[in-house]
Amino acid sequence: MTTICLREFKSLFKSIRSIIIIIFMLGVTLGSAKLLSKWSSELQDVGLDNAYMGGLYILLLLAGPIFVTSLSHDVINRETHSRTMRFLVTKLSRDKIVIGKFLGVSLFWFVCILLSLIMLIPFAKTFYFAELIESVIFITYFVALVLFISTLINKPGLSIFLGIILSITLPVLGIWGMVSKEIIFLRIFSYLTPYFYVGQEQSFYVYFIPILSLVFLLSSIIILRKRDF
Repeated sequence: MTTICLREFKSLFKSIRSIIIIIFMLGVTLGSAKLLSKWSSELQDVGLDNAYMGGLYILLLLAGPIFVTSLSHDVINRETHSRTMRFLVTKLSRDKIVIGKFLGVSLFWFVCILLSLIMLIPFAKTFYFAELIESVIFITYFVALVLFISTLINKPGLSIFLGIILSITLPVLGIWGMVSKEIIFLRIFSYLTPYFYVGQEQSFYVYFIPILSLVFLLSSIIILRKRDF
């Protein structure tokens, strides 16, 4: 499982698309921090000490899903499509393959977010440890979702199509349902997305998101167990 995890982690860093996304994330984080540093004293006066993370936070909320989808939409089905899955299942259990893939992709995003927050230290004069954990929890929801789609659908072309649709609709409907109390359907739907939990005033709601991620992960394991290669 460790081998699968590290292989997935390293392969993501070798991708040109990944490098572009990393540069873009770091650029947005650094640019927004430089802009906000002009009003550092005012931000401290109103108690917004974590405002420097605003650029990264908004980027993850809006573009995080499509970032994850574009990089990992074929995390499982590319092995099936290229028939390398037949070799993998002889060396590892199917459960370990799924978990290893999930951990590898999650580790990649952990490092990306960590690097972004390290860049904020000169501006904020502190490290946002709690925000790091919450951001990773948020992004791993989409890692688990993309993993589930890639396990459910055998064709990489179809999985990226569905993934992009969900990457656009989930933020829109999730945020809409979070702020709208009149449309009951949207309100209920938002409970199934991480946006409802990150939008609560109490930060402990974020720690309910791994339950949803675990549902996707377990579903992927069950599907792969029943599949023939």
